[in-house]
Amino acid sequence: MTLGAFEAGGGWEAQVRQYVRKKYRQDLDGLKSLDPGGLARALGAELLPGRPYASIQWVLRKVPFRPLEVYFLFDLDPEFGSDLRLFYARKSLTVPTEDAYVFAWDYVALLARYGRGEYDLEVAGPGPDWLAFSQFASPGAGPIKDAALGPREEALRLLKPEVVEVALRRLDAGAFARWDHGWEAAWPVLGDLSLRLRGSSQEVEAAFDSHGARKYPPEFLLSFAWLYANALLREGRRVDPSLPRLSRYF
Repeated sequence: MTLGAFEAGGGWEAQVRQYVRKKYRQDLDGLKSLDPGGLARALGAELLPGRPYASIQWVLRKVPFRPLEVYFLFDLDPEFGSDLRLFYARKSLTVPTEDAYVFAWDYVALLARYGRGEYDLEVAGPGPDWLAFSQFASPGAGPIKDAALGPREEALRLLKPEVVEVALRRLDAGAFARWDHGWEAAWPVLGDLSLRLRGSSQEVEAAFDSHGARKYPPEFLLSFAWLYANALLREGRRVDPSLPRLSRYF
């Protein structure tokens, strides 16, 4: 199913199609000369063996966390040229429409960068060190961080380590750890990008691996931080219904 199957998803689906067919069309056309296995490694995705019809060149499946499951179909039609189609497994419908859309937007923008040769397909693994956002981002990126995580920091500070641990098991993604004052949750976001959220009753810190922090722009990193924080809060509230609601989804 497409993004249009989500609640009020028609407008979001139209925006994704605009990105693919207009904004990024020339960039995405460059995917036809790239190794799909390399693209799969870059996204931390799986290259699937089958193709639904002859003009489909490859199919990738990306599972950020349960239940979200995204499929990318690269179509190379002799008459209409190249096209990238995004589909979701039906179980993904429990994810809010906006989150499903932002994941799609981020992945399309990333594939466009590979298509135009901005990034090399020789994907290195995540860097060995964690860098807090403040350690590498310019001061001008502060407002982006406030917009991405600011409204969620108060709720994240309320999460108990045992709630985070169960929430990560339910998401079937991420590594849990305790530290002196609270909890840590770390996710492999892409093939060469990892994210860590560290929380306590006093503060919440977003950090990225030292390779990904230097490769990707701040707005891209914080978009993923926003998405994974949302997932953690949603699942955390299912574990502990006494946590306050931020919206109908949290």
